Amino acid sequence: MFRRTLLILALSFACQANADSLAPEHEMRRLLFVAEESIEAERFAQAQEALDKVSELNITPTVQYYFYRGRVAMKSGEYEKAREAFVRYVNLAGGEGEYYEESLRSITRLDDQLKPARQTAESTSIDWSKVVDNGSGEYLQKLRGLYLAGSDQSALVQHINSLLAANVYTPSRIRKLNEEEGIVYRVSVNTRNEIVLQETNYLSANVSHNISRFKVFGVDPYVRSGCDLNQRACWLWNPENQDEKWLMITENKNAVDELSRAMTELIKLLQS
Repeated sequence: MFRRTLLILALSFACQANADSLAPEHEMRRLLFVAEESIEAERFAQAQEALDKVSELNITPTVQYYFYRGRVAMKSGEYEKAREAFVRYVNLAGGEGEYYEESLRSITRLDDQLKPARQTAESTSIDWSKVVDNGSGEYLQKLRGLYLAGSDQSALVQHINSLLAANVYTPSRIRKLNEEEGIVYRVSVNTRNEIVLQETNYLSANVSHNISRFKVFGVDPYVRSGCDLNQRACWLWNPENQDEKWLMITENKNAVDELSRAMTELIKLLQS
């Protein structure tokens, strides 16, 4: 009798918990209200947290999500990420969108900010195979100067994302810069010193989004790379599973070598 009573109480609590939980679409709108109010109050860390939770709901967000994502990324200096978000908002919302004009103006300002970084990513390559461990300080100092970054971590993240943005993998030889296509990556570091990888795959009709994280402690920091002429692709091997391809970019040996160097330095920095 006592066990039966416990079972009934457990089921009752479980039903109550389900009743108190919002469906994903309603939870998304609640979180977007949190993001909006946080941005207006200039609490950007709180807004970022709300937007990250939206990403984890695994549903298609409303167009406002991309505008808020752009605002937060722009404030934190992640200009490529901000531009991608504003472009996505404009393309989805169109001229009738509430933030259409503001997004277009933001894209123009971001293009001015990104011009030096894009030139650097496309024209500057460091042969890191010739750089030994004691050359890391010089390498990081150079990157901080290139990106006007306040820390080694910020410089490395910006450099990695600039390389990824300039070398997006697409199956065709010609990339249409005015269209979203291929496999687009974005790297960041969370408060737990985990490397977070955001992947958007436009290769199929159903665009897919994926977020993965890995802890750097215990992994070999020296990230290997590879290229395949038939696939017209280069990639980094997964630091957690070195038999698995991780980040794929277009066929560009100099770019993947530089990406390998920057990712290695980022892992070493987080491990220290």
